[in-house]
Amino acid sequence: MQVTDIIRKTKRGAKQGFYMDRYLKSNLDGVPSFLKKEWDVVGIVSGHGKVGTGKSTIAMQLAYYLAWILAGGKVVEEEYEKGKFRVKEVIPPKKEVRFGMDNVVFTPEDLMKKAEKLPKGSVIVYDEGKSGLDSANAMMSINKAMTEFMQRCRVYHHIIIVVLPNFFKLHEDYAVARSLFLIDVYADNQFNRGYFSFYNEVQKEKLFYFGKRLIGVRARYAAARHNFWGRFTKWIPVDKEEYDNAKMKAIKDVSLSRHDRKYKKQRDAAIYLVKRYSDLASDGLSKELSAVCGEKIGARSIRYAISNITKEKANEVD
Repeated sequence: MQVTDIIRKTKRGAKQGFYMDRYLKSNLDGVPSFLKKEWDVVGIVSGHGKVGTGKSTIAMQLAYYLAWILAGGKVVEEEYEKGKFRVKEVIPPKKEVRFGMDNVVFTPEDLMKKAEKLPKGSVIVYDEGKSGLDSANAMMSINKAMTEFMQRCRVYHHIIIVVLPNFFKLHEDYAVARSLFLIDVYADNQFNRGYFSFYNEVQKEKLFYFGKRLIGVRARYAAARHNFWGRFTKWIPVDKEEYDNAKMKAIKDVSLSRHDRKYKKQRDAAIYLVKRYSDLASDGLSKELSAVCGEKIGARSIRYAISNITKEKANEVD
């Protein structure tokens, strides 16, 4: 059914609202009352272990609809035939809908900043799917971000939608205990995007524990029944070009940080080798490096660089 009163541009002209599966809408309608009871509200959107399935798209739609009903918007349904429903009335929100690119983050650091900056009860999309690779570093950053978010930002009562490729790589605390629902996005047998499966708290828990024991993505996601499945469109509530540019910038920043870590490791290894195969103490090496680099490099920095290689090597050179 068509939800919200937002005006979107189409090839056939301007239209009001956007399509959302009725069962999905019904499950989201209860989130504001859940939020008022001061519970954590975390939703997870995964991509069936793959990238490019449309998980960021549906996450943005979820986020906008939640922000819309939090602002006072309401979609009134009516049953026109037995078991068939349609929209009777769309009641516009009384307040401004607080959702845009300012509510979308791609890194743990930005998640913390936004959570502390945005008004209480905001909706934030934390999209870690931008990494493309379900790497250990990416999942470590997600789990670390969620831990810090729960510790520091719980008092703000935000709704956070976490977007990641693989649900089973998320830490148990957030995959099971802290999250309210899971939406897994996938393509059909003809590789058509736009499909999702919805898991409530009970089914999500079964999926996580039973799926963890199995080998293979398909086997894991089939470990428990979904509550329902549905379809979604490719529309997003922000400028697509702006969103894509922000995502590409985040990917570039991550790439740069990886290069920085690589060069730092090489530098630390070089300092270790110089220290090991020379007669220079840390103070002497500090003076020599400071003279070559043209800036102060303290003896403590030398010892810290060596300790980054291994503790055994640090003890060896000391």
